[in-house]
Amino acid sequence: MAQANTYLQVTELDFADIRSNLKTFLRSQTQFKDYDFEGSAMATLLDLMAYNTHYNAYYLNMIGNEMFLDTAQQRDSVVSRAKELGYTPISSRGATANVQLTFTGVNTDVPRFTIPEGATFTTTIDDIAYTYVTDQAYSVENVRDTYIKNIDITEGEPLTHRFTVSSNDPVRYIIPNAGVDTRSIKVRVQTSSADTSNTVFTKATNVTSVKSTSPVFYLNETNDRKYELTFGDGVLGKALVDGNIVIVDYRICNGTVTNGANTFSVDSLGVTEAYTSVSLSLNTAARGGRAQETIDSVKFNAPKNFEAQNRLVTKNDYINIITQENSDLESVVAFGGEDADSPVFGKVYIAAKPFGERFLTISRKNQIRASIVDRTPLSIDPVFVDAEYLFIVPTVNVNYDLTTTTLTQKSLEALVKTAVTNYSTDSLGRFGKKLRYSRLLRSLDNLDPSILNNTVSIKMSKRFSPSITTTQKVALEFRNPIEKGTLDSTQFTYSGFTCFLDDDSLGNVNIYRYTQDKTKVNVVVNAGTINYVTGKVEIENFAPTAFTGTEIKVDVIPELLDVTPVRQQILLIESNDIVVNAIGENV
Repeated sequence: MAQANTYLQVTELDFADIRSNLKTFLRSQTQFKDYDFEGSAMATLLDLMAYNTHYNAYYLNMIGNEMFLDTAQQRDSVVSRAKELGYTPISSRGATANVQLTFTGVNTDVPRFTIPEGATFTTTIDDIAYTYVTDQAYSVENVRDTYIKNIDITEGEPLTHRFTVSSNDPVRYIIPNAGVDTRSIKVRVQTSSADTSNTVFTKATNVTSVKSTSPVFYLNETNDRKYELTFGDGVLGKALVDGNIVIVDYRICNGTVTNGANTFSVDSLGVTEAYTSVSLSLNTAARGGRAQETIDSVKFNAPKNFEAQNRLVTKNDYINIITQENSDLESVVAFGGEDADSPVFGKVYIAAKPFGERFLTISRKNQIRASIVDRTPLSIDPVFVDAEYLFIVPTVNVNYDLTTTTLTQKSLEALVKTAVTNYSTDSLGRFGKKLRYSRLLRSLDNLDPSILNNTVSIKMSKRFSPSITTTQKVALEFRNPIEKGTLDSTQFTYSGFTCFLDDDSLGNVNIYRYTQDKTKVNVVVNAGTINYVTGKVEIENFAPTAFTGTEIKVDVIPELLDVTPVRQQILLIESNDIVVNAIGENV
């Protein structure tokens, strides 16, 4: 039998190969002779052994995959591996809106009153009502006998769960609902059922600052997308004792469902002061709602979070930690002051784009800065700057075969326009995302079998709103090489004429107009400069008296087909800027 074992090959995983190896083994012995006859009992046993071996090999291979972050497929496995790296996946987040409340009928002798935490509001989407709540208390001041307050309201249904601590019957502190917005978790530990005094426990974010008596809890995702609380052991955090009652307040939310909600009604405010009525007006539509972090995102972020170790040293540390801790941010970029246009040492510049918006508010910038400032080196000052947008204006010419499509010209043009918009959504709109010209062409060629070819001409566009009362210097940063003689603009009124901007291919920007016979005449020669290499346009003492719309658009043609954003720059293609011309051919 020892000699027969040399015929076994244990490296095969395919059923047919396993069966063949077993047959090879049986050829080396004399006890069983009918293994090679398909109708025999021995052949059936061979099938059973091969299937069993194949199943076990496949099962063990899948188990092996689930043991490593790179190859795991099941969410529970990925979350478990990420936990070993100290990473907790981002939960679902409810959208937040800002509304103004105006109270009438309040006794004017009242200097102020409070809108408590947990005041509820309602919005309805597709005939489904969703609850919004205040996540903090707001003080309404008497300002010239009026009571008006702007407040944030966040989507989510408030719930409370209680756990009783017992060493004889240990319990896992698992919040029993999916869709928990972990930002809303608040924990109190009541002394006992007889003693209602309680201690507020806060989430531990930096284990180095946790002492044996620190009232903290730790939070991790567990099975089935739920979240589990753990408490200290008397060394890293205050330990619980038998009879304690853990009270967990939290919200369950609907993620992205209510993003864009702009109609709200007051449900219950809980205001103790008497008033006649309250009216609600919208300041900012709901935004920032997001689904629970995906498996791919956890795989990407967990190792980077482990590298940072909750410290902000490199630019990637800033990007990873700010992104992880602020679910309302779609994209974040950071760069050292030495890389700025005018180098400034000792600073790190941060720009962020929120979901559904182009710019962060000043208060939001201050909140994020306050959350990171104690983790930055003492010699580094974090500074928030606005995202900078460079608009791409494409003109698409599509040739298509009339004989192989039922689409009309307008339908095909609409299809192409949608594809360009989708390309912008999927491939642009975030920091560091380049316009890859060939990929854009390829995505259009594959739209419909009738498309024979397409050509796309690209312009880069900057927009600004100048003062119409004072002169000012205008600086536009395209940050990409520009073709000479291609600068153009929308119209504006200057010195009583309808004027435009252009360049003379020598690095000078002129202000010009057209005469009645369509002759081009310069109104101001050398009104500014243009650097064709760096893409910087400057206009000195610019003082239009009027302009069309809300801004002036300045367009140029890039020297290179691929357009690259620099630092805080983001590339965008707006639907209204897309021009499509479909040309039918009888092939």
